[in-house]
Amino acid sequence: QPGQSAAFTPKKVGGSAALSKLRSTAKKVAANVNKENRLLQNDKIVTINVSGKLFQTYVKTLRKMPGTLLAQWVEPDGELLAKGHIFLDRNDIAFHAILSYYRTDRLVQPGDVADDLWNDELDYYQIDNPLNYGPSEAEVHKKFVDQGMPEHEGWKKRIWLFFEDPSSSFLATCQSIFGVFVIIVAVMIFLAQTHPIFRLNELDEWHGYKLDDVRIFFLAVESFVVAYFTIELGLRFTVSVRKRQFVMSIPNIIDLVAVIPFYIDAIPGVNGGSQLMILRIFRLVRVLRIIGMVFKLGKYSHGVRVLADTFRTCLMELSILAVLLIMAVIMISSSMYFCENPDITVMGSEFESVLTGMYWAGITITTVGYGDMIPQTRCGQSIAVIAAISGVFCLGLPISVITTKFTEKYRDMLQEQKVEDERKRFMEAKQQIQGMRGIRALAGNLTNPMGKVFGTFGDSFKSHEDNLAQIMKVATKVFAEMDNDNSNTIDRDELTTALEKLGFELPEKAIAYMMQFIDKDMSGVLEFDEFRTFVEMVVKGEIPTEEDIQNATLNANKTIR
Repeated sequence: QPGQSAAFTPKKVGGSAALSKLRSTAKKVAANVNKENRLLQNDKIVTINVSGKLFQTYVKTLRKMPGTLLAQWVEPDGELLAKGHIFLDRNDIAFHAILSYYRTDRLVQPGDVADDLWNDELDYYQIDNPLNYGPSEAEVHKKFVDQGMPEHEGWKKRIWLFFEDPSSSFLATCQSIFGVFVIIVAVMIFLAQTHPIFRLNELDEWHGYKLDDVRIFFLAVESFVVAYFTIELGLRFTVSVRKRQFVMSIPNIIDLVAVIPFYIDAIPGVNGGSQLMILRIFRLVRVLRIIGMVFKLGKYSHGVRVLADTFRTCLMELSILAVLLIMAVIMISSSMYFCENPDITVMGSEFESVLTGMYWAGITITTVGYGDMIPQTRCGQSIAVIAAISGVFCLGLPISVITTKFTEKYRDMLQEQKVEDERKRFMEAKQQIQGMRGIRALAGNLTNPMGKVFGTFGDSFKSHEDNLAQIMKVATKVFAEMDNDNSNTIDRDELTTALEKLGFELPEKAIAYMMQFIDKDMSGVLEFDEFRTFVEMVVKGEIPTEEDIQNATLNANKTIR
């Protein structure tokens, strides 16, 4: 209308745009309402009755651990949130620890709950036990790389795994066992050489053997042991990519100490002569050799490693123990010296000096007591009683702490060993799965109408059962193609080559699983009758299916957790 202000002209808005804007606004309002309701629900107190024992907590406490059973029960549609209470016929002691986990984020197994019962309770409440988690393959690989393993495939990496990881292959396991055997033999030879029969030249024979021949045998065995460990140490140093870390490693220093004395002993003039210094050097070399061998044996012992870890973590307690012993020894020995020597200008006692008294005080305070030195005066006897009593306190207090630390380390060692065993089972299951895939790949190319991997596939098969003769004819050609050396058998290398042509590069253990699956007589090679039986199994569908592979994969994943 003329004269009407333009400010009052309505602005037309599209219907679809308005509807979209309305929906967006409604979603925001609903989200805000849900958020407010959730905040109000967080302060709600719920009651959980576990076998007659009541537990009360906030909803927000249970929501700290999403994905667990209790967290699901306090969701907006959860049973516990709706009713406010619930009854559980479960272990109340275990639940107390589980509820503490929700509150403190620390899962601690009660001491009076068995491991299997604890695991059952955690499974029921859908809580993952962190102690059951093993390192992944990537984590194990990174750990090995940090220790000096070459990252890329090659002979250096194979040698590193051969010496450092006994579980990497069967030969590595045999090498580890053989290493322990060699160390035991070396220690026994050293101990035998110290016997007077072999050390002195008073006899010519021993049980019908000439002593000179026995000594030559000892020297030959000792030379072999030193040569073996020298080669081992040299190869490990050569393939390690972290040379500085390798040299500074205490176990490697022990390995060096175990072999160096043999070469020092071989230096002309060291193992002979009448000079006192040369004899002392020779004896020190022999002592270092046996110490090195014993410590090298400790590398293969879990208990020795636990003890070493305990000492490393108890340096403070050990320093306290050392200070207490030094103080007690000095005070007791000084007191004993003056008690047993009223007149220090006269030599009339076994405790002729404070240094001699320190020997006696150390033996007495540590509750050993050889009895080779006895106090004669009343004052000295009183000091002896004080020394024995003080030794109990000096040793008892720090040792109790060290014992606790040792127990913790031992428990951790058992858990690590359990995880390592589970990791080995997982790796074996993984190799088995790869072997199953290899079997399916080989079977698929026997029956695949388009398969021409070896230049022998070209016939189309409408039905496996109807065309068994044709498949067997193709299998004969395939067998001949795989038999590279014309030996009428297929060994592991020929099977590996065949799978590589199929596009499968499988590890050694996966190939071993395939050989075990097809090689019925366990001869180590595949004969044509065994290969024909395998083809018949393929036709009948008796080979591992994809479902079998998936189930094996799920079981392997459960094993590593």
